[in-house]
Amino acid sequence: MSELWLDPGQAAGGGRDLASAGQHLTELRTGAGAEVAAKSATRPWGNDDIGQAFERNYRPIEQQVLQAWERLGAYVEELGDASVQTVREALRTDEISSVRVEHSFGKRS
Repeated sequence: MSELWLDPGQAAGGGRDLASAGQHLTELRTGAGAEVAAKSATRPWGNDDIGQAFERNYRPIEQQVLQAWERLGAYVEELGDASVQTVREALRTDEISSVRVEHSFGKRS
């Protein structure tokens, strides 16, 4: 059986950093992503045949990219939050186990 050593502070800090990165991705989507969508809504490529062909191909891809960007931000944030929760649960499990062992075998030095 292998042993896992966990620095709770470092692991929880990494989870918080990951959640923060997810929030930042979401903020970028809300800012820069919305700006891209607003500028493309004016169809700067024009309404001629070439512009219409570009619009038909561009719009679905733009929507997919913006939607994926939004989902990615939320996913990364949730992953960070889940990491922090996992650290809490691991510490709680260790605490409960140590109490059980102490009650079962007594404190021996």
